[in-house]
Amino acid sequence: MYEWCIATGPGDSPRVSPIGLTDAEPRARAQMLDALAAVPPGIPARGWVVAMLYLPVLCCYDRYETRLCAERTETGTLRLVAGGHD
Repeated sequence: MYEWCIATGPGDSPRVSPIGLTDAEPRARAQMLDALAAVPPGIPARGWVVAMLYLPVLCCYDRYETRLCAERTETGTLRLVAGGHD
């Protein structure tokens, strides 16, 4: 499973959007990038995709590894970074 999410606003007080879950990393990446593109111009936004593992002992999923981070500046420039985020 893969979780995707975006946050808007300044880094010291981000507003996190509802997340999405999907079974494929490319689909999670595409949904996260679509959500970033939907943020109105002039608002900085960040997004990420996290791989999740099923833990049968606990009967739940847990975040395992950040696969991709993206940052869109107020000017609309998009920067993609493989791996973790702050």
